[in-house]
Parts: sequence; structure tokens; C-alpha cells
Amino acid sequence: MSKRSAKIAATYFLTIIISLVLIGGGGYLVINKYLNKTPDKSGIDDIVIDDGAAQDAEYAPVFGDGRTVLFIYEAEKSQTSTSFLLARFAPADNKAVLVPLQTDIACELDGTANTLYEFYRLGGTSSAKRAVEKFTGLTVDRYLKFTKDSFNTFSDFMGNVEYNIPDNLIFQNPSTGESTVIKSGNQILDSNTLRKVMCYPDYSGGEEYRAKVVGNLAAELLNSGSRGILRDSLDSVFTDIINSDIETDITRYDYDEDKPAIEYVLANTSEPAQLVIPSGSYNENGCYQLDDTFVDALPRWFAME
Repeated sequence: MSKRSAKIAATYFLTIIISLVLIGGGGYLVINKYLNKTPDKSGIDDIVIDDGAAQDAEYAPVFGDGRTVLFIYEAEKSQTSTSFLLARFAPADNKAVLVPLQTDIACELDGTANTLYEFYRLGGTSSAKRAVEKFTGLTVDRYLKFTKDSFNTFSDFMGNVEYNIPDNLIFQNPSTGESTVIKSGNQILDSNTLRKVMCYPDYSGGEEYRAKVVGNLAAELLNSGSRGILRDSLDSVFTDIINSDIETDITRYDYDEDKPAIEYVLANTSEPAQLVIPSGSYNENGCYQLDDTFVDALPRWFAME
């Protein structure tokens, strides 16, 4: 290679090296400045999260929300010691509608005519649920069956209730030997006395009247709890009741799903229970036949239409 060619090559090579250094260094400075740039936080401190608005948005009841639950209370294995009550929780209306169902309501299932109590006695809670669905035309979402002990636990949570006893209640239970002696007039009923009033077998109005007594006491009990323990300790009540000897298909998932609606109602009213007494008449077989007018009105009372 000639000296001229070598000089040109050296100059060319040196130019490339210097260019790479300048470009690379500048690029590094630009990239480093970009990577280490402090984010502009101006205006972020001005953003305020409205916790109240967020909480208000957690639950807003809509028409049709709620569940229909069949409550069964069996203090003993006898008709007058068993009670049925259909309840509809309707948070959009801030209410729980209670319908006491007397044990001798007529029903026909699978071609067999019988009373609600007999379907329950022979087929258990599942048959009772099917019977109630048949004669009301409604879907029962869940059921809950109290024994003597689990009802006492529930009643103790709700608190004592005041009730006007219509007559002197005097009864000696032949099965248990337990005595009932309760004077007529306004009485404060604890869980034990409440049970005796609900299960008294000799009301002059028979099962129709006893069902009304059960409905009134259930409403008083629920409203009593809504003013106290349910509002303050809802989780504890559910846990203790569900862990008692109660029989139910209500799950913890159901409770967690419905809890916002329950809390919403408790925050808006201290008396959510509304009692609806069935109407009907006794048929030629001595069974109580619900009126079609009453059955047709149930969806409206239950805020389902």
C-alpha cells in the first residue's frame, strides 16, 4: 500500500472512532437522563379519594333483590309443636315479609292430597319445601329448620319480646311432662316462654289462630333483633346460629353475598318485619284451603313484581 493510501485509511479509521465516541457518549447521556428522570408528580397530591362515595357505591338495592326462605320450627315431633313461616327478604323496600303457614294447609303433591304438616312428617324438609312451592306458586330459595335448642339460641340473641297473651295458657305436656302456666295480658317473653306460647295446642281458634300467634311473635322477635344485636354483631349471630344444631341449606357464601343487603336494610329501618296473614277457609276434608286471591297477591307483597 502506498503512503498516501495508508494515510487516507488511517484518517478514515480515526474519524470513525471519534464519531462513535461522540455519538455513543451523547446517546448514553440522553438515555441515562431519560431513565433516571424523576416523574412529574405535580397534581397527584390534589387527587382526593372520597371514601364515603366508594362505600355508598358498594350496594344499591334494586327491585327483585332478595331471597325467599322457609323457616321450620320443630320443638317436638307433634303437629302443634311444629311451625312453618315463609319469609321474603326485600332490601329494595327495606323489609322482610313474614307469612305464617298453619300446619293444616291443604296441598296435593304427586297425586297425593295431604296437609303441609303430613308432607313434612312423612318426607322431611324437602317435601315441606315442595308443598309450600305448590300451594303458593313461589320458588323457595332456601330453608332453615330450628330445633328447640337452636331456636332458644336464636331467640336469646334477638332479645325478649312483649306480647299480649289472649287467654290464660295452662297445659301439661304428656310427652315431656313440662308444664305451661302463663297468665293472659301483656307479658315479657324470654326464649323458653316464647316457645311455650308458640307451641300451645289448645287455642280456641285452633291451628289457624296458633299460626297467627307464631307470625306475630316472629315479627316482634325480628324487629327486636334489628334494633340491637343484628345491627351491632351480625357476623357473630350468623356464626353461632349456623354452628348450632340447626338444619339449613344456607351457606357462608349465601351469607357473604347477602350481607351488604342486610346491612343496608338494618341501616335504614329498625322494624323491617312486615306480617302478612294468609286468608282461606276449611274444606270438606277439614284442611285449610288458601284463597286464590291471597295466593295471587303473594308476589306483590313479596316485592317480586
